[in-house]
Amino acid sequence: MKCALVISLLMLAGTAVAAGTRTFSYACKNGNFTITASLDSAGRWSKSEPVILRIGDEPPQTLTADPDAPEADSYRNKDYESYSLKTFTTLTHKSHGVTVKFYRGCRAADLR
Repeated sequence: MKCALVISLLMLAGTAVAAGTRTFSYACKNGNFTITASLDSAGRWSKSEPVILRIGDEPPQTLTADPDAPEADSYRNKDYESYSLKTFTTLTHKSHGVTVKFYRGCRAADLR
């Protein structure tokens, strides 16, 4: 019985560690940016919470989950769209429907 209790507590502790907020830094061929995201209990970006995008000295942008991409970490607002699936990550900056800048070849680093 004690063994089962210890295992249960360890599993709960692992879940608590996975949830929280983390900042990820992306280095891309066309520039760098960071995204701060809330994590769910499985350690994935939360689809119910927005993420915060920061590019250099520009003001932070709030991006919400894209319901059309359930398998990927896809978030957008009227000016930006971030898309991540496994190791493939892109960021697109649009103005009035026209692509202004496309960040590609991005590599992530967890800043915590």
